[in-house]
Amino acid sequence: MSQTATHPAVPQEEKPQTLTERLNLLNYGIFLQALVATMGSLYFSTFGDPLRNLQDGRLFPSLGGFEPCELCWFGRILMYPLVFVSGVALLKEDKGFTDYVLPLSVPGMVLAFYHYGLQKLDFPNPFRCTAANPCSALQVNYFGFITIPFLELVAFCVITALAVWQIKTRRKLAKVSDKE
Repeated sequence: MSQTATHPAVPQEEKPQTLTERLNLLNYGIFLQALVATMGSLYFSTFGDPLRNLQDGRLFPSLGGFEPCELCWFGRILMYPLVFVSGVALLKEDKGFTDYVLPLSVPGMVLAFYHYGLQKLDFPNPFRCTAANPCSALQVNYFGFITIPFLELVAFCVITALAVWQIKTRRKLAKVSDKE
């Protein structure tokens, strides 16, 4: 075995260019996930169930969508600003914007989990949900477990995971840049 060969178990230090590229991809990932979640939320409230609409042959029917419950409104309050925060950060090339993302995404994750628990796990409900629009109502129920709060939970989890990964990458990039 050659002495210049590296052992596969020994991690190689990553180059600043590779870390910068990863950082940019993570930033775009946060923006795209927030955008897709926001657009999905607006679609559900404007047009209703997209799968049912596709079955009926009209992706954008003129009939109304689902009225958001109180917890859905709180979820929207936490999700919608993430599109603007991450979008402006991309335009300004602000690498530290995840410091503003996590205070919205972590509570959003907790709220979405609780909301999903109301629907599927019989969590107690201290909120002022109306009988006409209860927070435990299942407007969609794909495969027996995918509901609107579940989709919200997945979106907040993805955004939070990408933000944490972005922070770790940013710190690693700072260490590598300091060595050079």
